[in-house]
Amino acid sequence: MRRAVTAVVGLVAVLLALPSAAAAQADCPPFPAHANRAPSYPVDELWRLLDYTVNVIIETDRCGRVGAARLEQSSGVAALDAVALEAARGWVVAPEYRGQPRYRLPFAFDPLPEAVPARAAARVRDPFFEERRSGQVRPGLGNSAQGMPGFVADPVPIGFMQIPEAIAAIGPLAVFRRYGDQVNFWLRDEEGLSLFQLNGTMLVRNRLVNDGQRRFVVSSVLCGRDLEACRQSLAQLRAARTRQQPLPLEAPAP
Repeated sequence: MRRAVTAVVGLVAVLLALPSAAAAQADCPPFPAHANRAPSYPVDELWRLLDYTVNVIIETDRCGRVGAARLEQSSGVAALDAVALEAARGWVVAPEYRGQPRYRLPFAFDPLPEAVPARAAARVRDPFFEERRSGQVRPGLGNSAQGMPGFVADPVPIGFMQIPEAIAAIGPLAVFRRYGDQVNFWLRDEEGLSLFQLNGTMLVRNRLVNDGQRRFVVSSVLCGRDLEACRQSLAQLRAARTRQQPLPLEAPAP
């Protein structure tokens, strides 16, 4: 059961005006509560490892059916905005909340498929363990005039020499999901939160880091035996990823 997206919606949805007490019109179709579904975090975007919120404003008819939807607050990630808008257009407002022309639907996107438990002292430590454990990278890493690219090279190695070694080490500890040809391993340990993604030619580690101000992802790659196929897959991966949308570093609890 994926929990990749939570919709803080329905009629916990924040109305732009006070809810009406008027009953639904007798000639409206039955309320299809089962149809009001939150969108899923797009599989191709799971590498981001950050949660985002998208606020959508919907305009409805007297039966609660959506006639128009627009973004009020973008996530900064086009793919998340698109699936939020698509979900909102299929929404139907429950009868007890009808009577207003506009409503706000906040969709909260969580890239983790379920709670990822913390694993401590469960893996062999390589010479770069302390650098990865800090979770920090130098300020300005990944900056460019066009914004932060989707693929920012991890300044430290992936932590393994061969793919079978990596899978043997992380497999028993990670949360596992397969989407099509891609196998995903979410791991939270002393090195922080990582998503390892395996296809036929390479293993990509996406690691959540910060530069003292922002949180974002750095990626490293481990090739299989077919180096040319790995190079081609990496080029395709770099081309497919859109820009990152870093989030502010959360202040430590007092």
